[in-house]
Amino acid sequence: MSENRTEGQRADCADDVNRVDCDERAEAAFTQPGAPQQTAAQAPSIHTPRWRASCACDASACPARPAAPARLAAPAFDTTIWRVVGSPLAAPTGHGALDGLGVAVKDLFAVKGFAVGAGNPRYLADAAPQPENAPAVRRLLDAGAHVVGIAQTDEFAYSLAGANVHYGTPPNPQAPGRISGGSSSGPAAAVATGQADIGLGTDTAGSLRIPGSYEGLWAIRTTHNRVPRTGVHPLSDSFDTVGVLARDGAVFTRAVDALMPEPDSISAFDVLADGGLAVAPALDADVQPDVAEVLEAFRDAVRRYTGGGRDANGSASDDASDVASSPMGGARQECGHTIKEPSASPRIAISKISGMDVDESDLDEWESIFQVVRGYEAWQGNGAWVRGHMDALAPEIAARFERDSHIVERDYIAGLERLETARAELRGSLGNRVLLIPTASSVAPPADAAPEARAQIAKARADTIRLTSLAGVGGLPALTIPLLTHDGLPCGVCLVGPAGCDRTLSRAAVELLRELVR
Repeated sequence: MSENRTEGQRADCADDVNRVDCDERAEAAFTQPGAPQQTAAQAPSIHTPRWRASCACDASACPARPAAPARLAAPAFDTTIWRVVGSPLAAPTGHGALDGLGVAVKDLFAVKGFAVGAGNPRYLADAAPQPENAPAVRRLLDAGAHVVGIAQTDEFAYSLAGANVHYGTPPNPQAPGRISGGSSSGPAAAVATGQADIGLGTDTAGSLRIPGSYEGLWAIRTTHNRVPRTGVHPLSDSFDTVGVLARDGAVFTRAVDALMPEPDSISAFDVLADGGLAVAPALDADVQPDVAEVLEAFRDAVRRYTGGGRDANGSASDDASDVASSPMGGARQECGHTIKEPSASPRIAISKISGMDVDESDLDEWESIFQVVRGYEAWQGNGAWVRGHMDALAPEIAARFERDSHIVERDYIAGLERLETARAELRGSLGNRVLLIPTASSVAPPADAAPEARAQIAKARADTIRLTSLAGVGGLPALTIPLLTHDGLPCGVCLVGPAGCDRTLSRAAVELLRELVR
């Protein structure tokens, strides 16, 4: 079935056997063995039912949230989420921990027999079908997962908003009326709405962590170069990484393990037991008050868990009882959860909380390095096509590429040298610790075309990049833990660990949340 059909063209709804109507046919494409795939250009204009959890956390950690089913009832095909779907689109190639789980693959990955569209229909029309699956896709299929479909992305993965001028903005079922976050917007929405169990995406400047934070999902950016990026459309070789999203911690850790089958080079459990957690108050400067409340409440819960209070810089509090007075509205109600008393036999040991020396000049330098190196590489990887198709891009995406086209090679080489220095310094400063920071500067901004809303989205992007660039510059694994604000909106706290601890960092994060909430 051709993918390149005109906008608005619909699939033939006649079914010689069952004579199902269009809505039923769209649903059947998800469930009936042997049913053909549908594409965004062919799909009926129907939106998915919105699945909403009662709280954003691991189902096994919080009884207020019912355990999510492996798959919800088959939804109609939402073209803001999916470019093409199948039944399945790609079958499992093995058996393992992901048996029966469905994957939404970001439209940057090679899926055998399908072109990579990179979020742009003109680019898709010029692209050839891929001869093989990308290694990251293959690893999930080998572990027993199947591909539900290819999910939408911001154009060329060059945004954190999740809005695509060509395909629309995917729904955010945890915060209706707000943006989904990007650029792994399609996979995140597919997981959040229950249409997939796992989202496979990329993270350069937060493209997994931000939609995870905005939609109440677990998400990880992996150690740079740990997961092969062969068969993945590039944005920036120096910062691009492959990772996953999931609704609950059990599926999340299994997906992380399947994506990285080799053992960690260092255990996050050992790191936490030895060096403990680090905090960096300078990173809180641009965080909005509602998210800052959650961050501090979570830190307070961790302080109690470690056996006593410590202030924001990691030093001991004069009165450990101070931390029991939560900014979330009660001593035992924090982060949208009921906080446990410290366990007599905790499953995860955290030796201490200490400060990490980060100041505004560091943030400025990391952001500057990021803009130069990523910008040059983005143009080198995409400029040949973009140069002749500026009119096919959203204005803000075109403006970013236009800026990138003027970065000269000598500045790029100097940027790489600065990156090498900053990466070594940042890794040295973190040392044998796990850093706890906000995932994003705010909750998801409103999905509105009004100038004020667009300005809010732009500010959220600028402030958030100052947070996410730390892991990018450091080449470090970073994951978001899903929490809620006092008003019930999803947000996240982020754990950044030493390079190579990805698998154990994911399990430690799930265990930590399980220990802290009930």
